[in-house]
Amino acid sequence: MEFGVFIPIGNNGWMISKASPQYMPSFELNKEIVKRAEDYGFGFVLSMVKLRGFGGETEFWDHNLESFTLMAGLAAVTERIQLYASVATLTINPAIAARMSMTIDDISNGRFGLNLVSGWNKSEYEQMGVWPGDDYFENRYDYTTEYVQIMKDLWSKGQSDFKGKFFEMDDCRCSPLPKNEIKLVSAG
Repeated sequence: MEFGVFIPIGNNGWMISKASPQYMPSFELNKEIVKRAEDYGFGFVLSMVKLRGFGGETEFWDHNLESFTLMAGLAAVTERIQLYASVATLTINPAIAARMSMTIDDISNGRFGLNLVSGWNKSEYEQMGVWPGDDYFENRYDYTTEYVQIMKDLWSKGQSDFKGKFFEMDDCRCSPLPKNEIKLVSAG
């Protein structure tokens, strides 16, 4: 079993409460936490992706860092701990997510993994005009399955011609290949 830490990429912790510590996320805060987790022997850190908070008096999760760029920065200041960024699959094309992952894999010397977020909170996606409609709920795992297949093609072969219900790749290229297998998770 491996233990890890969800890092504070969003403001005000994990509970909507005026009694919990109120803070703003920052690179320095996350760097301090990740370096401590690495020193204590934790196996991984994972950053969520949050595109719209819940508002209200505490502005819960209204302020968030971006997961991939945060993990790239943390990769450069750590040595052993596994780093998981989160991707909201509706917002970033799988070929771009694959390339971003390969870059952070290189920065981290093979310590990068990816958390897949299929999306459930309609308002996060509607605000950007990327919500495909309410029938997406029924198909979101099929969508994510195609997404993963494209990334795996690119990570293993550097090329994808995938044709599916949701995506079509046409001699899509991505190189250099990752140093290690990029681990995929779906945190909950």
